[in-house]
Amino acid sequence: MDTTPDYSAYSYQELCDARATIDESLYPERAQQLDELIASHAEHVSDEAQAETEGTFLRKSAVNFHGTGKEFFSIWIVNLLLTIVTLGIYSAWAKVRTNRYLYGNLEIDGHRFAYLAEPLQILKGRIISAILLVGYILAVSTSPVVGLVMMLVVAVLSPWLICKGLQFAMKMTSYRNVRFGFTGRYGEAFLVFLLFPFLTLFTLYLAMPWALKKMDEFILNNTTYGDKAFSAELSGGTYFIAGLAAGVVSFVTFLIGIGLVGATAVFSGSEAANDPTGSVSIMLGTFILYFFVFTLASAIYSGMIRNHMYENTRLANVATFESDVTVGSFILLKLTNMLALIFSLGLALPWVKTRTLSYLAAHTQVNILDGIDTVVASKEQTGTATAEEVASAFDLDVSLG
Repeated sequence: MDTTPDYSAYSYQELCDARATIDESLYPERAQQLDELIASHAEHVSDEAQAETEGTFLRKSAVNFHGTGKEFFSIWIVNLLLTIVTLGIYSAWAKVRTNRYLYGNLEIDGHRFAYLAEPLQILKGRIISAILLVGYILAVSTSPVVGLVMMLVVAVLSPWLICKGLQFAMKMTSYRNVRFGFTGRYGEAFLVFLLFPFLTLFTLYLAMPWALKKMDEFILNNTTYGDKAFSAELSGGTYFIAGLAAGVVSFVTFLIGIGLVGATAVFSGSEAANDPTGSVSIMLGTFILYFFVFTLASAIYSGMIRNHMYENTRLANVATFESDVTVGSFILLKLTNMLALIFSLGLALPWVKTRTLSYLAAHTQVNILDGIDTVVASKEQTGTATAEEVASAFDLDVSLG
């Protein structure tokens, strides 16, 4: 007599194990029952996993930046003067003061960010990086062969430096007393920051948007907040469109600018061409045109990519993000910032910085999910200011978009 066991109390794994031992030809009813129960459990497990990842929406929070150009200028000018007087030694304190002001004035959902690094940590890193940089320069100047070898060594080490720099920067940033983190490894970083960009050379750089997408995904998908991980699924097509739009607009603008400069030179006549003042004016006009085109391209690309990244990035069960930067307003912001810096001889930098942060904050929203209060601070990752400052010394700083 076939007595069918009671499978109702079985776990999902126990059901799968039982189904694997059933001979369907001898016990078709048991097999069918197990298949139905397994399908039901699998759907339930899938729903739970999806709920854990997506979370339940609680509220929408604006992002606010409370800093002002006047306040930041007083910090910036003191930092600049003391850095000059101390021959650069104070730059470590300057960096900490700057970041603590900027981070401390950035607010989401009633809580502000904090920058946790100490000046002596950064000073130690900068001293070591300066020694390494001097050694690198001396080695390069010794002979072309040594210089080539050193360049290859720096290139191979650069992904590791990038990872360590990001690790330190994230670990020194906190929100609601929980630190961020970075888990990226050298192997993937080597592919993303060295191999993929090199391979785009063989596509005449047509694949560069895809390589840039992989860089941003690497950073986002390896960033953590406490015990929660960020995840991003970006589109190579969006990167290609953004790059194409920036390239076409910049190329057309550059051609028009060159035409205007050339026409000015022609109408000025041969006497003006021999006048040093006229030559300087033409050179200055070309220089300004270059910066104008670069700023225009940067605004178009950054604005489009920022919106795409925010809309396709989430923090598991904690938050999703929205960005509504418009290309036109972002271009206007970038161009006026550039003009302010030029005509103020750089003194408008604090105003430009706070103005940009205020603009970006005003165009960003965070959807708070129900897991926000369950985030647990993870074990601190290893990371040193040394690695971050060495990366900065060799100009290996990276940013999203």
